[in-house]
Amino acid sequence: LLSNNVEGFSVKNRHSKSTLNYRTKPLRDAADVAAMDMPNNNGSPLKIENNKVEKVSLSSSSFNLVKALVGAGVLSFPAGVAAFADVPRALVPATVILCILGFLSAYSFYSIGRTCGEENVASLGEAWKVTVSEQSSWLVDLACFGTTLGTAINFSIVLGDLFSSIFKTFGVSGLLASRHASILLVTFSALYPLCSLKSLAALTPASILGVFCSAITCAFLGFRFFGGAYVPGGSLYSSVAPSLQPSFGIKGMNMFSPSCLILFSMAATGYMCHFAAPELYNSLENNTPKRFKQLIANGFGATALLSILFASFGFLTFGGASSGFILNNYSNKDFGAVLCRILTIGTLICGYPIVLSGSRSALFALMKRGENVSESLRLNATKLLLSGVTCIALVLENSGFVVSLNGAITGSSIIYIFPSLMFLRSTQKRLLSGELKLSKSLRAERMLNKFMIGLGAVLGCLGASVSVLESFFPGVL
Repeated sequence: LLSNNVEGFSVKNRHSKSTLNYRTKPLRDAADVAAMDMPNNNGSPLKIENNKVEKVSLSSSSFNLVKALVGAGVLSFPAGVAAFADVPRALVPATVILCILGFLSAYSFYSIGRTCGEENVASLGEAWKVTVSEQSSWLVDLACFGTTLGTAINFSIVLGDLFSSIFKTFGVSGLLASRHASILLVTFSALYPLCSLKSLAALTPASILGVFCSAITCAFLGFRFFGGAYVPGGSLYSSVAPSLQPSFGIKGMNMFSPSCLILFSMAATGYMCHFAAPELYNSLENNTPKRFKQLIANGFGATALLSILFASFGFLTFGGASSGFILNNYSNKDFGAVLCRILTIGTLICGYPIVLSGSRSALFALMKRGENVSESLRLNATKLLLSGVTCIALVLENSGFVVSLNGAITGSSIIYIFPSLMFLRSTQKRLLSGELKLSKSLRAERMLNKFMIGLGAVLGCLGASVSVLESFFPGVL
């Protein structure tokens, strides 16, 4: 279940002498990225240098977008609903929220691809430099660093929970079955060796496994909900810890509660893979704006449907007791849950090095922009990042908190603020030069982007604050 998987690379900016040190999967050579087809305003492909990019069909591109979007974050959505309600009717506003935020995320994804095409650049970082400023481009690197670091922390927490549950299933008890021991075991035995590899190309097929793992897990959640195994008196009800047993009708629903912002923040993480927009735009076969819109509709539509199903099945089964990682609610004696946990473990372990590599590359971009990185420095950075992530995962137990906090801070920036700023600056430049005329539709779109900047700022500040208060000071809310 891969989410926001960013792999390091270097692309020479055609507008300056600096080098961008991040890149989205699927992995390709940097030379290919520099020779992409960009769409121009009349809908036909715009040739930049020479066509070396392997073109991908609309159906394959749609699948690539879904596998980049769907990640472990969807397993936190039931907890996002439970943050403000414990009654089934809460799924109505929750579904509306997920659909609206999905639409805004899809629009900003399209805006990034369109801006890159209009400015003849090959990445989000380059587009920021050309449209906003080169001096502030470190903000994009910082957002990339925060996104991937938060994802790695979430992966470590989830892996600890999963291994602990599986150990208990097979009769292991005591310290060996604790989440702390599980995190340390998987870190030293699997994560560090994989993260130290020079090439991660062999691990990229894990993202395909992640899509099927998500589908299987979603089907399992639906099967258990309709089967009634976890209702009071059900076959598996008594085997669940009391704090994780279904809970309904105690606190009701309060849509005006600040805790509602937790679902907003989680959705930002669930709909975020915006660093991939330029590459998906460029690699799309016959990449006209109309076909790119269709690609986005397919990818974000499927992701929204999966998100709603995960939120619905998990919440309708456990209600207000829904855990920040919903598989934690299911019994260790539930064979289906054990199977889903094993599949998720395999996917997360294979995806972890890709995520940490993206964080490492963003760190180098922040600290050593444009310089060659030695092998010893790369390994030391890997040790430093993995140690920091592991220490945080040992302290934090709620993966839902990490998902919501990461979404509030980096998600709001990448989805709402960055694309809107670039669009406003790009259109302003072309309006002043006479390339564009201020039509009613353009005026309305500029107003929408100004609204999205304000929305991103509000959701970022309030969402982060509520996530912290809900997790550590619940009495305040």
